[in-house]
Amino acid sequence: MRALLLALLCCACAESAAQEDAGAATPVPTPGSDPVTEMDTVRVVGERPPVDPFAFRNPVDVDGTVFSRHWDEPPSMEEIGMRGGIVQIAINKGLEATAAGIRKLPGWRNQVRAAVARPPPLDEVQAARAARLRTAGTP
Repeated sequence: MRALLLALLCCACAESAAQEDAGAATPVPTPGSDPVTEMDTVRVVGERPPVDPFAFRNPVDVDGTVFSRHWDEPPSMEEIGMRGGIVQIAINKGLEATAAGIRKLPGWRNQVRAAVARPPPLDEVQAARAARLRTAGTP
């Protein structure tokens, strides 16, 4: 215990001495002393390639098959890195499975509900008065 306290005390003394030496040797820069470089605005304009008039455009829109809808290609190493790693991907898959399980519970209602029209904010008399005031031009 004494050795630990002695080592801690030695480290603290050495650190404070190093801070005093560093503070005396280097001046502290003031916030407005660095020159600011102003850059001109750059506008990048790209050109789209011309549309090929003889290219085939399929007029039939085909939906995916059962196999293509449920097929999930495994991610590449780059995609794994971009998604936060294996652990994050596993956490996301677990959350998706939990959400799917919760939706199957009895009594579950969808959060998306049908729109219901509300009554107009003004009645007939108020709407007529507002129209008169608007045409008269008085605020």
